[in-house]
Amino acid sequence: QERHRPVAAIVDSPKPPPARVTMTLPLLNSSSSVLVVACGASKASVLKRILEGNEESPLPAARVRPRSGRLRWLLDREAAKELQIPVEEHPGN
Repeated sequence: QERHRPVAAIVDSPKPPPARVTMTLPLLNSSSSVLVVACGASKASVLKRILEGNEESPLPAARVRPRSGRLRWLLDREAAKELQIPVEEHPGN
């Protein structure tokens, strides 16, 4: 929920590690380029919420929208398997 600081200290994160420093939405949205990488079937349902959802309180990743930059998502097939939006595929090596 941070609106001003570029980074924030977290002391009670529900996911490990509980104490950490994290980039905030103001920092991410001021970036010239943001790349989000997600792999695996366990990410599929949350990616559908982030990329296709229209939730009243969207997940933080759904609120990453660089004001004058580019946002790219790099997903493997398993992570993208529930998406209905057009997905550009690139051959793997």
